[in-house]
Amino acid sequence: MKRKAENEKQSLIERFCSASERTARVSLILAAAIVVGTIGTVSVAAIRSNTASIIPSDNVELNAAQDYLAQVSMQAATSDTAETTEETASSDESGADITDETRETKRGGLTGDHVVDVKNLKSLSNEDLVKAIKQGKVKAIDVKTIKKDQSQNTKPVHHGSTGNAPTPTKKPTPVPTNKPTPTMAPITVVNYELGMDISQFQGNIDWKKVKADGIKFAFIRCGGRGYSKGACYDDTKFVQNIKNAKAAGVKVGVYFFSQAITALEAVEEASITLDKIKGYGIDLPVVMDWETGTGYRTWKLKGQDFANVLEAYCSMIAQAGYTPAVYLNTSDINDRLGKYSGQILGKYKLWYAYPYSCYDPSSKSFRSNYYQTGDTVPPRSFGYEYWQYSWHGRVKGISGDVDLNIKILGKTTLTAPVINITNKNITSNVGENINPLNGVSAKTSQGATTTNSLSYAIKNAAGETVTLDQAKGTAGKYVITYTYKDYFRGSVTATANWEVKPGSGSTVTPEPTQSGQGSTSTPTPTPSQSGNPTVTPTTAPAVTNTPAPTSKPTDTPAPTATPTPKPAATATSKPTEAPKPENTESQGA
Repeated sequence: MKRKAENEKQSLIERFCSASERTARVSLILAAAIVVGTIGTVSVAAIRSNTASIIPSDNVELNAAQDYLAQVSMQAATSDTAETTEETASSDESGADITDETRETKRGGLTGDHVVDVKNLKSLSNEDLVKAIKQGKVKAIDVKTIKKDQSQNTKPVHHGSTGNAPTPTKKPTPVPTNKPTPTMAPITVVNYELGMDISQFQGNIDWKKVKADGIKFAFIRCGGRGYSKGACYDDTKFVQNIKNAKAAGVKVGVYFFSQAITALEAVEEASITLDKIKGYGIDLPVVMDWETGTGYRTWKLKGQDFANVLEAYCSMIAQAGYTPAVYLNTSDINDRLGKYSGQILGKYKLWYAYPYSCYDPSSKSFRSNYYQTGDTVPPRSFGYEYWQYSWHGRVKGISGDVDLNIKILGKTTLTAPVINITNKNITSNVGENINPLNGVSAKTSQGATTTNSLSYAIKNAAGETVTLDQAKGTAGKYVITYTYKDYFRGSVTATANWEVKPGSGSTVTPEPTQSGQGSTSTPTPTPSQSGNPTVTPTTAPAVTNTPAPTSKPTDTPAPTATPTPKPAATATSKPTEAPKPENTESQGA
């Protein structure tokens, strides 16, 4: 009786708080559920009434949003009882507070501040998910929840054929060598930096040798998705490569080998990428290297679905503060994206995959391992900043093939090189030593003055080529023809007259001639254009006498001699025939 009296004095709330009063606790929960359910029903009825009274908008998205909010409220009214009971018990045990934002996020609606629940994202269409990403409502997924399978990490194999470089614009034919320098119209060439892209399959790389070989930048793979099963994987040498590349002074960008076919998969790939690159200074874009081929899971993706995949990845990367880019070939752009290509390429940088056969050592058209100033670039019907021009390059410090790229920095106008001669009428006495190169210099196509790469040939009055010793030892009139080999534009010539008089009293006293007769010495200058590789210029014609120049640049190839002058190929802004690869689909950037 005493216990019963005490219980009657206690309120229902006080009895609820007592651990021994299980019956009172259950009663209070049931009462609360009835109240919440009643209020929720009334609220839904009010919302429906208000919604019915609103004149439907012409904006389909707005109407859909209103219907969606009504559904969310209805679900809240019917599910909050059980949800609140469960969460309250959890909160009592852990001491954590359950906020309205948490409940809203768990429901997965776009009404919340962020959509972060993977189950939630799966419920959204590609279009709705892309909209949510652009609105900043989608955060990177916890990579621990993303399925990975390292067995999917297979060695990249390129598919399809390479393209052929367009025919370069023809340069004017030089006039006869006994006349002044031929007229050369100014030409425009690409300024660039040499680069490459690599993955773990390049093995252990000596990045110092890579840098010394002229490579300025590298795109490094951080991971990928299998093209058959579709599971993601990590590049096992990413950390090693990015650390060593930066230590060697090579600028770095990052790419993820994508096989995404939905916006959600693109979000997963972006989440893995962002997790991998956290803490590293990324100099270049972060690239979605989306690729396809016969038998690939991506083979049928095109149109808006394809655009949504690219948008989802790039938007996630951009919102994290990095510069996004896409790796695509001609077919991807023209046939798969089609009318959506402007939407993608108008916002994101393009890394264009279109290798030329002239950079494949096994090709009959092979000209040079590296892209060189004056070489033709693909027609730019759409803008690209990076061009992958070879799948079979060779770089010191790497064993085996490696993909080669250039970064287009802009353009430069090259003018006609000119030979400047201080004294075009030389006189001397028989037996007197002279140096025909004294007072002779050249202005390069880039406007610099140099005495390198100058050579000369001497002919007597009968037009016969003679040596320097023969001319200075025999009275008569001679013509000295000077040749300058420009690094970019080929060879130009200029002439001077030389009279050797019998007797004493020379009117000119040049310096003694240097040793060496009957050979051509034409050292190649180191290019002044930063970032360009050493290029073998057009060879000068053979001459009888060519003393060594007064100065010789360092780190230059051995001089060459022979053939008739042949102008170097120049870039053309509009080739005679635009290249179109048969099938440039490939795996592995």
